[in-house]
Amino acid sequence: MKTLHVKIVIDDNLGSKTRTNSEVNMIEQIIMTVVTTLVGYFVGRRKSNAETDNQVLRNLELSIGLYKNIIDDLKHEIHELNIKVQDLQKKVEELMAENKQLKNTKSI
Repeated sequence: MKTLHVKIVIDDNLGSKTRTNSEVNMIEQIIMTVVTTLVGYFVGRRKSNAETDNQVLRNLELSIGLYKNIIDDLKHEIHELNIKVQDLQKKVEELMAENKQLKNTKSI
């Protein structure tokens, strides 16, 4: 079996250089490796950024849900305290009226 060796001649004003098939294949492999690495880096970076953004959004949604629950609990507690304040105001008015009545009966 015979092997075919191809030589490529590059003329670059400095003289001619010859390259064998294996040298050309090696250069092609290096170029393809660099291109594949760059494409993979940019695609991976974009995907990573998207995943990070999604995680940030999920965390914000959880935080909003927690704060909403806290706010609802506080609203309920404020409502209960307002009812207690109204009851206490009524008792104070009743006690003031009773106190006034007792003062009037003592002075007579």
